[in-house]
Amino acid sequence: SSGINAEYGGMIGFGDIVIPGLLTGYAAYFDTLAHPGTTKWYYIITCTSYAVGLIITYGALIGMGIAQPALLYLVPCCLLGIVGTALKRGELRAMWTGRAGVAAIQRIEDVDEE
Repeated sequence: SSGINAEYGGMIGFGDIVIPGLLTGYAAYFDTLAHPGTTKWYYIITCTSYAVGLIITYGALIGMGIAQPALLYLVPCCLLGIVGTALKRGELRAMWTGRAGVAAIQRIEDVDEE
C-alpha cells in the first residue's frame, strides 16, 4: 500500500485523540458557560491548534523518517492556543479554576429567583 502510513509507519493512537479531545471539550464547556450565545472562540482556537499540531507531527514524521510521539506536538499546540486566548481575554484564572461554571450557576439561580 502507499501513503504516509505505509512508508513512514505514522499512526495516530487513541490517546492522541482522547487527551486533546478532553481539552477541546473543556474549551467548548467554558465557552458555553462564560459566553453564552456568542461565538465559541476557545473551541474554535483549540480545534485549530489541534490541526496545526497534527500538521507539525506529520511534518516531523516525514522530515525525520521515524515514528514520532504525537502528544509531544499536539499538547503544546493546544495549550498555547487556549492559554494564549485566555491571557488575551483576561480569563486565564477563570478557565484554570473553573470559575465560569460557578458564575453560570449563580446567573441561573438569580434568574430563577426573579
